[in-house]
Amino acid sequence: MVDVRRFAACCVAAGVLATAGGALFAALHGGTTLSRAVAYGFWLAAAGALVGMALAGSKRLMRAFDLPFVEGWVFLAASALLTVVGIAVDVLGSA
Repeated sequence: MVDVRRFAACCVAAGVLATAGGALFAALHGGTTLSRAVAYGFWLAAAGALVGMALAGSKRLMRAFDLPFVEGWVFLAASALLTVVGIAVDVLGSA
């Protein structure tokens, strides 16, 4: 059973990192709006969740690191949530 608080905490942490990364990219690059850069950060975090799902399904990594099993739907739900938030940030920032 998945702890919903842990799932929410991981999604919030990914959102904070996505926001900070997007703001840093906008500050350093300067060729895009802040909202678009933050949206890109959320989309990259969503892609990272999908990569994490593939890594969590690796039997070799599971044996090597003795990690607890995390079901695939958790990664898919996190990826979908981060994608939707990224879309919302992009749409609201463009308006």
